[in-house]
Amino acid sequence: MKKMGIAFIILIILVVGGFLLMTSNAKKELKAMEYEKIDMNLVSDGVYNGEADAGLVIVKVGVTVKDHSINKIDIIEHQNGLGSKAETITEEIIKKNSYKVDSISGATLSSEAIKSAVSKSLKEGYSK
Repeated sequence: MKKMGIAFIILIILVVGGFLLMTSNAKKELKAMEYEKIDMNLVSDGVYNGEADAGLVIVKVGVTVKDHSINKIDIIEHQNGLGSKAETITEEIIKKNSYKVDSISGATLSSEAIKSAVSKSLKEGYSK
């Protein structure tokens, strides 16, 4: 019985340690996230692809622009843990015609990766 208690305590320590390590890595990835400065008046009509790699989260998007407005965002790939609910952020990005929107609570890393990928795709559409 005593061995079971010790094994349980060790298991708890490993789980908490793993969680703290993942949280620490996520914070580092958030700080390293890249965002392009975008002026939608300079983005030509078309479909542009962008991606962001945040370690635990990888996102690839296709963004459709018409008349300097974001009309559609397709999430081509979204490798995430529990961050799939972040995909709803695309609705707000389209509504505001900007990636500068609030993250989805509980899916911050995925939200920021999606916003970063969108910003990078829009930069591809800059008029020459």
